[in-house]
Amino acid sequence: MHYDKYFGRGQKVFLINISDERDQEVYNSFTGQVLSCLDDRLTLKTPYRLFSGDTTAFRHGMQFKLTTESLGMGIQLRAELQEPPTPDSIVLKPVGDLSVYQRRQSPRADTTLPLLHVSQKSSLEAFRKEWRRISADLRQPNPPRLKMLETELNISVGGIRFDMTQEPTSLSLVVVDLQDGNPPVNAVAELIWQKRSQDNEKFQCGHRFIDILKEDQQRISQFIERLTGAKQPAGRQKELTDSM
Repeated sequence: MHYDKYFGRGQKVFLINISDERDQEVYNSFTGQVLSCLDDRLTLKTPYRLFSGDTTAFRHGMQFKLTTESLGMGIQLRAELQEPPTPDSIVLKPVGDLSVYQRRQSPRADTTLPLLHVSQKSSLEAFRKEWRRISADLRQPNPPRLKMLETELNISVGGIRFDMTQEPTSLSLVVVDLQDGNPPVNAVAELIWQKRSQDNEKFQCGHRFIDILKEDQQRISQFIERLTGAKQPAGRQKELTDSM
């Protein structure tokens, strides 16, 4: 199959972990950009470091669902890790035929909630390690008190938008209290877009949740439904599920 018709150089691709050995309770993903595409080899560059040092959790044979947009359609393809990745690139082998789907938008809500945002220049694996630690701490009988600020934001199952006073980094940790009697939602987020506010004093930033508990995805969906009455459309977004 001529995959390069759908995965051209420079194309943005979303990679969702669908390996059998993954944590089934966690939605785990990241973004890449096509460097080259052959019938049996797809090379992607990442906008941030995947890992630092000589060790990595990425293993030969790991499988990912690749999603992208082409010709106005959603495209998905199963692929597996072909060789050890470098800190900022990954080589995958397409497995099977690709399929097309109709892209859907998740309901969003404008609201004000307690928020903690930790932004720094670290690798994806470093953020994932810290995310796992915070997720465990938040579910302890006596969880730590986090310094969260009431923040105007826009939230969906897939991500969050809010203003920042400092220039954002590619990756960050986001903790948001839905005030539903449960621990705050905690996620690794990647920066999707940014622009200066009209007064040039703030950065308006859109972030995508790339590591988040599936139960927290469901809680966000329920929160938005309670707030707006908008239900998640039947058949969840392909970009938000770790199955083909």
